[in-house]
Amino acid sequence: MKKRMVNYLKNKSTYFYVEVAVVIVILTVLIAIFVPRQIRKIDKLKRDTDISNATLLGNAAENIIKSNDEFKNYSIDKLNINKEVVVNSEDIDDKFINELINELKDFKINQLPIIKMKKGGYTHFSISIDNNNVYVYADNGDDTKDLQLYPNKYD
Repeated sequence: MKKRMVNYLKNKSTYFYVEVAVVIVILTVLIAIFVPRQIRKIDKLKRDTDISNATLLGNAAENIIKSNDEFKNYSIDKLNINKEVVVNSEDIDDKFINELINELKDFKINQLPIIKMKKGGYTHFSISIDNNNVYVYADNGDDTKDLQLYPNKYD
């Protein structure tokens, strides 16, 4: 009787290990399926957030150009708007960024948005203004990797 009981328990433990192995395999397959989907969703949310922020920045920049005589003929090629600004600077680019900050405060936004989409090496938003046309880019400081977000040209 005792021998039977020991054999029974040994066989039970073997089944237990097989069951655990099957559960681990099933969990691994499920993780392999669902984790990449979630990562893609997170990347899409970051891209959508950046497009929304770029639209906000572009609209604020257009308002500044239309309402402020100092910037009527303002033209700039890729101004990094996330750089540190000297508040009382005589530099027109710093004045523009200060005006942009003030314009955003009217919308209850207390700081300039930063880039969320790190994929592609993007580190900051930059603004280009030419003939009163405003363009907002996701930029990395290099001319080779910029992505126009406003007006929205993202694929």
